[in-house]
Amino acid sequence: MSRSIAVLLTTSMAALLGVAAIARADVVYEWTDAKGEVHYTDQWVPGAKVIRTETSHRSPASAAQGIQSEDKAASSQLQQQHDADAVQQDEAKARAERCSQEKAQYERLIQSRRIYTTDKSGQRQYLSDADADAARLKARQAMDADCGT
Repeated sequence: MSRSIAVLLTTSMAALLGVAAIARADVVYEWTDAKGEVHYTDQWVPGAKVIRTETSHRSPASAAQGIQSEDKAASSQLQQQHDADAVQQDEAKARAERCSQEKAQYERLIQSRRIYTTDKSGQRQYLSDADADAARLKARQAMDADCGT
């Protein structure tokens, strides 16, 4: 007996809260959660349906159009977020590739006793010690820029 009273009180309180929400909002949505409980809100939730609007001149068709436009806006936001995430992943992948190449180049410069460049005729032009150190420093700075310190 006491359990049925508790269920009745809980249901009554939920109904009162729903009525209070309806009285204060312009648009009221009703939705059911995974546990089967019915909720009322003035914010659209996926799967929610409009149960009341303050503007009496609004037709059900226009309410449906409003819901569809909100749904399209939400879909658009999700797509934009997905695209932004994809761009970030692509940038991270490109940065990781540059980092790998720059680490390899830096390691070659550090382990080389003498560093040279090749001119147009294919002849090697060996760098002075100061120029070699400058090339190593430049390679280190490029590696730090893409790989971090």
